[in-house]
This record gives sequence, C-alpha cells and structure tokens, in this order.
Amino acid sequence: MLFEWLVDVLITVFMTVVVLASLVITCAALHPPRGPHA
Repeated sequence: MLFEWLVDVLITVFMTVVVLASLVITCAALHPPRGPHA
C-alpha cells in the first residue's frame, strides 16, 4: 500500500528530525555561545 509506505517514511523523517533537534539542543546547552561562533 502506498499509504502505509508514506506513513513509514513520515515516521522515519519525524524521528530523524527529533533526534537531530535533540543533538543540536544538547550541543547548544553544553557549549554556550561565547566562542568564535558567537
């Protein structure tokens, strides 16, 4: 079914975005923006 495949893809993309967002938030929390990138 195309619908089931689409749901699987959406779930995979959503999980990837959540994991990446968590990593970015963690890095931002561990490294305060007072370095050369500030």
